[in-house]
Amino acid sequence: MNYRLTIAVVLLLLTANSGMAQNKPIARVPFSMLGSYMVVKANINEFSDLNFIFDTGIRSTIITELQAGDSMSLVFNDERYVQGLGGSNSIYAYVSENNSIRLGKRLSFENKTVALLQEDVLELSRQIGSPINGLLGADLLEDFIVQIDFIAKRLSFYPKEDFRLPKRYHSLPLIIEQQKLYVPLMVTDIYDKEHQLKMLLDTGAGLCAWLRTIGTDAVPIPEKKVYGRIGEGISGEVTGYLARIPSICLGDFCLADPVVVFPDSVCISDLIINTGRDGTIGNQLLSRFNLFIDVEGKHLHLRPNSNFKKQFSYNVAGLELIQSITGLPRYEVIEVWADSPAAQAGILQGDIIREVDGDNAYSMSLSELRGYFEQSTKRTLRVVVEREGSVLKLNLNLKSKI
Repeated sequence: MNYRLTIAVVLLLLTANSGMAQNKPIARVPFSMLGSYMVVKANINEFSDLNFIFDTGIRSTIITELQAGDSMSLVFNDERYVQGLGGSNSIYAYVSENNSIRLGKRLSFENKTVALLQEDVLELSRQIGSPINGLLGADLLEDFIVQIDFIAKRLSFYPKEDFRLPKRYHSLPLIIEQQKLYVPLMVTDIYDKEHQLKMLLDTGAGLCAWLRTIGTDAVPIPEKKVYGRIGEGISGEVTGYLARIPSICLGDFCLADPVVVFPDSVCISDLIINTGRDGTIGNQLLSRFNLFIDVEGKHLHLRPNSNFKKQFSYNVAGLELIQSITGLPRYEVIEVWADSPAAQAGILQGDIIREVDGDNAYSMSLSELRGYFEQSTKRTLRVVVEREGSVLKLNLNLKSKI
């Protein structure tokens, strides 16, 4: 190697090392994926570690439940109404100010608001099948540029000074209103009309997206659709239609035939009126990208990852499952959608799933069990259930209706 080439190589290495140093994170925090939910460990005011869903769809941390062995100290200053999806309940929470929240060993957030729900309406532990204490909100994003890496299952917190965006990322404007994060989304409807939508960025939502059904310019619901219970919001049960639309685009990145939700208007009317948003994008869409969230700079930077072409899933069977006994793999049917494959197979509310396709349900996590019912297949699925002391073998046809 000659002298000039040696100098060039040294300069190249120095430049690369300089760029790496500029983007060195202050902390990296691992998370686990339980279904489509990001679960991180955190503690409040230096008490025991608790399990939280990382939820950019809420402003600040909410405690939903505490279990045996959990410890926490909060001083409550106020009582406040908490609004969310659902059209029935008025939910109140006790509010505590000036708290410390720590992620991992090194990263602490000071002067944070924490709310404790007066009633555990979400039942997150039963719904997810693992102990969950609450939701961590978007206020933890304010002081850093935060990377969400769904492949490595890691949150990285970078100082804002001298941060340089890696190559091949596309940038979208981040709209911030009342400490909530919104991004533009382009949707093509069944008539090939494009809709530019204002969507809440919500890592606490397990779906691809839900779209408002209120207003003359709402995206029309396709004819091929299924109706069912979408989930449980803070303000009550959420019901609506699931359907495929032609495409959905985040910036330059478009995905064909995604499954989206069209909630009943009663479940979303208050949110639409108060925020002017068109809907929400959740982790079935966001997990297809590597993300950098820059709240101060008001940008969402994204690049497709290896999940990008993954098939969109939904509850094809039309049955809702929970973990009926905390800590035990006992999975109970709490809802069967009308005219669904599960209803046609004779599955009933209260049934305990014992076996699916020859596999023992007691050896699975709840998200693994749900996976059997979320993919369309041409063959019949054999399901063994326990009902009032009897064991029944049922045949489930999982041919998709959308």
